[in-house]
Amino acid sequence: MEQVKVSSKGQIVIPKPVRDALNLTEGAKLTIELRGQEIVLSKDPAWRKLQSAAGPELMNAFADFKKLERDREDSRP
Repeated sequence: MEQVKVSSKGQIVIPKPVRDALNLTEGAKLTIELRGQEIVLSKDPAWRKLQSAAGPELMNAFADFKKLERDREDSRP
């Protein structure tokens, strides 16, 4: 687990090993999500790119499934 400092402007630096592991380059877009007392940064999930190809019903069902999965993870001790 890596630790980072928050600057006076609210910025953080993502450590190089993490950037390399996720292939993050300048201009990469991340999603930030607040889960209780945690901040979760993630690359735009690949399944979202399917949104234009798949119907809205399928994408909504998948999003609901992912939310249930996150809720289950969050409830673990």
